[in-house]
Amino acid sequence: MKIQLSISLLASNRAASLERCLDSLRPLLMQVPSELIVVFTGTDEHVREIANRYTDKVLPFTWCNNFSAARNVGLWASKGEWFMYIDDDEWFEDVTEIREFFLSGEYLSYGSACYIQKNYKNWDGIEYSDYHAFRMARVVPGLAFQNTVHEELVPRVMPCKYFNTYVNHYGYIFGPGSENEDKTSRNLPLLLQNIQERPAYVKNYLQVVQEYIIAKEWEVAEDYCRKGLQLCRGYEDDFYQGWLQVNLLAILCSKEDFEKAEQEALRILKKEHPRELIRLDIYETLLAIYTRRGASEKILPYGAKFEETLAYMDQKPELWRKQTYADITEDRIKTPDRLYQIRINCTESALKQNNIEQAVYFLKLLPWEEEAWMQRYYPVFDKWKQSYEEAYRTLLEHFPEHSPYWMLQTAVEHDRDSQKVRLELFVQCMEKTESFYLRQQAVKAAILCDMDLAAIVSVMDLDAWKECANALIGEKILHEEYTRLEVSAEKLIQCAPVYGLWLKKRLLERKLIRGYLTGKIMIRTLKEYGGYVLQFYRIQYREEMFRREKRILLPKDCRFALYVWEALDQLEAADFPEAVRLFRKALRFYPAMTGTIREIIRLISRKAETPAQNTEDEFRMLARQMKESLRSMINNKQYTQAMSVILQLSPLLPEDLELLRMRQNLLRKMAESNTPLQATGHQICSAAEQRGI
Repeated sequence: MKIQLSISLLASNRAASLERCLDSLRPLLMQVPSELIVVFTGTDEHVREIANRYTDKVLPFTWCNNFSAARNVGLWASKGEWFMYIDDDEWFEDVTEIREFFLSGEYLSYGSACYIQKNYKNWDGIEYSDYHAFRMARVVPGLAFQNTVHEELVPRVMPCKYFNTYVNHYGYIFGPGSENEDKTSRNLPLLLQNIQERPAYVKNYLQVVQEYIIAKEWEVAEDYCRKGLQLCRGYEDDFYQGWLQVNLLAILCSKEDFEKAEQEALRILKKEHPRELIRLDIYETLLAIYTRRGASEKILPYGAKFEETLAYMDQKPELWRKQTYADITEDRIKTPDRLYQIRINCTESALKQNNIEQAVYFLKLLPWEEEAWMQRYYPVFDKWKQSYEEAYRTLLEHFPEHSPYWMLQTAVEHDRDSQKVRLELFVQCMEKTESFYLRQQAVKAAILCDMDLAAIVSVMDLDAWKECANALIGEKILHEEYTRLEVSAEKLIQCAPVYGLWLKKRLLERKLIRGYLTGKIMIRTLKEYGGYVLQFYRIQYREEMFRREKRILLPKDCRFALYVWEALDQLEAADFPEAVRLFRKALRFYPAMTGTIREIIRLISRKAETPAQNTEDEFRMLARQMKESLRSMINNKQYTQAMSVILQLSPLLPEDLELLRMRQNLLRKMAESNTPLQATGHQICSAAEQRGI
């Protein structure tokens, strides 16, 4: 039986990724008549051991800074009708399509093939770009790798098969711990040497430009880019030219030379007539420049050209494949955050010019079926609502009715007689979006519209509700809004206790931290707060969790509330030192309450220094009589006698604000009448001694 496929790879010292790479090849090796060739370029014996587990054909190669030389060792040792190569830091997700290509005999109709290299931008594996990599070829006379770095397999025999099969690749991630800085320092000298040896070979210039872009050496990158473009003149194959044109504009923008980038882009469009894929990329660059400049009159025409060209390409999908080169791909143009942002910018430009027709056109191109993307733009829609009020109202009529944003706006504006319909819209909005921003807006609007929050929180998990409540409390709240929130919290406690208690907790927390409370009101509010916190957690935890030995397992705000309650008990028992100790201990668990606890401790200190007040009826009656006498003395200008009485009363009534005002009034009158204060000096000293000062 013939070997249909030879698979070759270079194995350096990356043991972990090599294992994953080889494991992904197993289905091919098991089901297709094939062989595996590992060219061992490293020094780690563990890597050699891994390779030996998968194949007997492990070929040693002493590294000589020449990738093509290493690749050719594997190619020339191969016995298959076809040759495929892969890197040891790549692995296939699924090889079914390639397997069927060989088992069905389809491979006999092609001369080469490309699979997709999925290049991830971050280690989380969320953002990536796809690139059709030419990695498979029918073995023909003269087939070999060329170039010391960024090697390529030549000749490329047509026709070419384009697989949807892809390998995962994290090798282009930059940042701490990345190997790519080392790659750049390794590749550049080899490429520059190659340019000296082959100055007319255009592809070397592309690769040098790419390395200097990675290194962010913009001036040198621009210089080599222009040199490469000079070589492209008269070149029949315009793929290299297109790549260099796109990257020249990117380099100029990275240098923040936007005027020069605009001039180059317009010149290329006018004089060099690039193919559609390159035009799309250039339109994107121009739109970014004009958006930055706020030139809405230029954004609209180029936005329209971009969409017309995009539609033309989509009508002829084979053009995407035919015009793709390196990273200039359909995926690049349709990268969601770039594509949708263009449409958002074009919609706003149309609103600025009061061009409703164009605004509607671009608005309808947004991904309304993809809520995960649309939720990014809800804050933008709200800004439009403020900035273009009249035009925005017309635009809102064209929002899809299944949009959560449209539901919220309709609920807010709906006839107040139709509370049931409004409530349904609020609930549907909450059900259909994961947007924290929109949920927060919906909850706030529902409260202001006197909606039944129980129905709304029934479609929210507790974490989402906490986020909304925390954000609402964190905002600047008017007195009327605060009152509505309090009413809503009380109602929720009755029908959805956990949700209501959390809202109540946050409201009281805000009052304690920002309300500048004093005296008995502060103590009463703090006790109320602690009660709501403990009630919130007692619903969720078993009672045994509140025992002292298990408190460490409770959330910190719950532990804070427990110690606060103990401290307040000690305060009522007049054990001031113990109360202060417990308050300070509580603060360790909730530093946000520092200002509140500091004020409580100040009140306790003052209370500890003040003699116990007599609160009997006879004393209060006597105090009233003495204040009446004081008023008479002041009215009769008996200032010295009045001051004597005040100094005797002050230690007994330290919290009496009326007495405090009378004292200030008396001092002013004494100053106006030049009554000497010396006459009251012995009373002042006596009073101070009584208070322990």
